Amino acid sequence: MNPEIKLRTYKKELDYSYALGASPVIELLQNRPGDCFRIIFSPLYSDRENKIKNLCGKYKILCEENQRLINILSPKENCYVIAAFKKRRENIDLDLNKSHIILDNPSDMGNLGTIIRSCAGFGIENIAVIGAGADAYNPKVIRSSMGAFFRVNIKYFKSVYDYLDIYGEGREIYTFTLNADYSLSELEINKKNIYSLIFGNESSGLDYNIYKKIGRSIIINHSDKIDSLNLPVAVGVALFWFNK
Repeated sequence: MNPEIKLRTYKKELDYSYALGASPVIELLQNRPGDCFRIIFSPLYSDRENKIKNLCGKYKILCEENQRLINILSPKENCYVIAAFKKRRENIDLDLNKSHIILDNPSDMGNLGTIIRSCAGFGIENIAVIGAGADAYNPKVIRSSMGAFFRVNIKYFKSVYDYLDIYGEGREIYTFTLNADYSLSELEINKKNIYSLIFGNESSGLDYNIYKKIGRSIIINHSDKIDSLNLPVAVGVALFWFNK
C-alpha cells in the first residue's frame, strides 16, 4: 500500500485501519510488520527505549510527527502514536487443526476487543464471526484488545452453516445458551479433541431454531441473583474451563 496515501477518519469500507496507542502499535510491528505502512507520532510522545522507532527502522516503515493528523484520526485526546495498516480480508484462513471461538452477530466493539484479548491469552488464535456483527477492524476493537488483534485470525461468515461446511468436520461443537442440555461444570472434555465454542449476540443469544441441532448445548451455571453473564465474561469462563 502506498505510504503516501492521504489518511482519513476510519470507515468500514476503507482498505486500511489504525492501531491507536503505543501498546497496539507495538503489537502490530512485532506480529504483522508487513501490514503496517505508516506511523504518526504526536510531539508529546515519549519513548525512552525508542522501541517503536527502532522497529520502524528495522522494517523501513514511514514515520512522521503530525499532531493535526493525530487529532483527526483519534477520538481520544490521550493518543500519542498511531499506526496505519492494510486490512487482511479474502486471504484469511482459520487453522483447521486448532480450536476456534465462534461469535454469532456480536454487536459491541468493546466486547469484541475484550474477547479477542481473552482468546489470545488462552491460546485460541482463530475466531469466526457469523453475520455482519461488529467490525473487527474498527480502531475501537483493536484498542480494546490492547493489540491482541494482531495475534489472532478473524474470518467472517454469512451463516454458521458456511463455517461448518469448511471447518465442521473432526471437531467438537459446543453452543452456549440458557436453554442447554449440559452444564459446563459437569461436562467431560477430551483435551485431545479440537473444538469450536459458539456464543450468541449480547442481547438475543443464539437462535434456537438454527442451533438446536448443532453440537452440544451448554449453560454456565451461576446464582439466581443474575439472569445471565455478559458475553466477554461467558467467553472468558468457557476458555478457562476448556484450558484448565
